[in-house]
Amino acid sequence: MNFDYQEIEDRKFVKKFKPEELELSNIENLVLKNVFIEDESLTDNEKTNSIEFDTLITLESKEYSINQDILKEIYISIRFFVEVVVTNLEFDLNKILTNLQGRIENDDKIKYLEKKHKDLYSQVKNESEYLVYAEIKEFNGFENWQELIFDCLSGESTFIQKYLTLDFEISDIPKDILSMWTKYYTIKSQIDFCKEEINTLKDTKQKSNFVDTSLQIFLLEEIINMKDWSSISATKKGEILSYLLGKNKDNIKKIYLELDKKSSQNSDKLLNDRKKADEIIKKLLG
Repeated sequence: MNFDYQEIEDRKFVKKFKPEELELSNIENLVLKNVFIEDESLTDNEKTNSIEFDTLITLESKEYSINQDILKEIYISIRFFVEVVVTNLEFDLNKILTNLQGRIENDDKIKYLEKKHKDLYSQVKNESEYLVYAEIKEFNGFENWQELIFDCLSGESTFIQKYLTLDFEISDIPKDILSMWTKYYTIKSQIDFCKEEINTLKDTKQKSNFVDTSLQIFLLEEIINMKDWSSISATKKGEILSYLLGKNKDNIKKIYLELDKKSSQNSDKLLNDRKKADEIIKKLLG
């Protein structure tokens, strides 16, 4: 997930004001400088003037809302801290890659990734905020993560003031917002990584199993003409037939090992498949 540093460079409101400029006695100036914007959608009931800086203030029976562009800038700033400063995503992904390196077969790698994906998702699947973050579904009217964070910021007027007057630090970010965002970013990034790796491995496996039809026919003819096919080991049969059938050689080997047993020791599935094969051949050859 690449962060757009240009968005950080383009911020206009950060460090723009002196603390005294944010006092409500300067409301006209704050409106002029687009810190607050009159909200005419609110009802015209009698209102009491606000006495402190807030995201929604009242003055002379008019309602003013904090400029959404300020909230967007703060959103971008927090995202920067989460994705670039606070988290060590490379460390988390390297742990997954290290576990993958310990597995040789693609099937084993896929099984590990699928379990890792399941374990990660189980940590957040019942958390409505995560479903919004991951763009799975809406929650409490919030269609996306930005809307949810804007709502969380509505009670953080002190933090907004810090943003407008100085370069804030990580410790200034409301802890609930930072911890929640960091958690979801870390987990979703790992989940997405697992899904991408699974798709890559499955695609590689599918391509490696693909054998041209003419080559399959030649392989089949070679097998038919072999006089010693029955004496070849199950391991070698698995390797040869994996090219012909496009199936895992170890699974083919397991079937041949079972075929070497007495019929009474075969599984019901193997016996049924043998019967089906006989019926197919008889039907086709009359």
